[in-house]
Amino acid sequence: MVMDAVDYRIYQRRNGHAQVRFAGTLPADNAGKPGYVAARAVLEDDNLTVIPWTICERTGDDWAVTFTLPEGGLYRLEAVFSTDADAEWSWCGRIKLVRHIGVGELFLLTGQSNMSGYGRESAHDPVQLGVHLYGNNGRWNLAAHPLNDSIDSIYPENYELANATSPALSFARTVMNRLHVPVGLITAALGGSPLRSWHPEEDGILYRAMLRRLDVVGEVGNVLWYQGCSDGNDTDAPVYLARFQRMIQLWREQMGDFHLVTVQLNRVINYDAAGDRRWGMILEAQRQAPSVVSKCVVISTSDLPLSDLIHNSASSNVVIGERMANAYLDRFFGLAGMQAPNVVRIERVGDDAAQITFDCDDVLAADESGKGFDFEDDDGLFGAVSAKRSGCGLLVRAARPFGEHPRLHGYWRCTADAFVPHARHGMPMLSFYNVPIESPAD
Repeated sequence: MVMDAVDYRIYQRRNGHAQVRFAGTLPADNAGKPGYVAARAVLEDDNLTVIPWTICERTGDDWAVTFTLPEGGLYRLEAVFSTDADAEWSWCGRIKLVRHIGVGELFLLTGQSNMSGYGRESAHDPVQLGVHLYGNNGRWNLAAHPLNDSIDSIYPENYELANATSPALSFARTVMNRLHVPVGLITAALGGSPLRSWHPEEDGILYRAMLRRLDVVGEVGNVLWYQGCSDGNDTDAPVYLARFQRMIQLWREQMGDFHLVTVQLNRVINYDAAGDRRWGMILEAQRQAPSVVSKCVVISTSDLPLSDLIHNSASSNVVIGERMANAYLDRFFGLAGMQAPNVVRIERVGDDAAQITFDCDDVLAADESGKGFDFEDDDGLFGAVSAKRSGCGLLVRAARPFGEHPRLHGYWRCTADAFVPHARHGMPMLSFYNVPIESPAD
């Protein structure tokens, strides 16, 4: 699909370029006159010509041309009119101008409140030319908080009563500065939305609203997903992973392939023990998502402060955005070298300890008390008394000897300890829930 150029539009790059349609209608003072329309593309930074003056196709007073623009920008498109096919086009009367368009990476912002942006208070999270947003008002502009603003919205399904800061702006700025291409954000998230609102085989109301956006913005290469709070119940939590896997499969059948960046749930205050179980199930499903969904990466947020009982603070959102960007850049471009440490194996050590092996060898135990870990066996739940670096992972010691079928939970509670084990580069480990403790290898 070739989309018409408008101010601030970002196009998804494919094989280093994008097809851009530049079109319009002759103004009233030229309408009905014989003549020619010529158009060109220049770099806005230095006015260097990218595509020279090109004669456009004309049908009556309508004209159009399709440019193959290389990745990068920002570009300015100009169109002029003359009755002379051999005119000096730079001196002809300009009839249309489109500014600040680029060819780079597009990201759909999906999920619920922590993606739409509920982070309050202050943090340095500035706008930057080259990071643009397709908003709920159906227009492209500079990306600036609040990203999910609903003034003049043409998407009533996504109407927000209130929002503030989102991790997406920090994410986009980091990606643009590392990849050196413009970044476009397409807002589609909604606070409080459950998975069923996004699932094509379930309610699907926000999925259909998302597709309407794609009819306007064209193809996208990436999706940011931050959701799960509204599925932390007895019915939805146990089946979250299977539903999520199926949802992404159906999205890709409709939208084409894309990179997927996901986020484990943040902390929440004032949940009960049953709430911990449900939270743990969602965290575990999110941890496992990259193992069942291709081109998927996930980061942790359980160590960061909140601005209320459940929403990340503005400063936390800046950090989350940077973590998402670093994981994205590492996974799909080999640039950042920063992934959230993930459990590979948990092995029994004696009668009362377990060795955790991660997919990296530099995990540090920020809190050696073991407070963030809990063991469970057929006799019930019990805590840990220490967690210390051992070999390429952590040795976690239990408060009592294991019974039958021992399992380990790590930083899984709604109010998980803030001192989460982390890699040396600072990325905290992924939370996990109900991972079996295996017998030692023979």
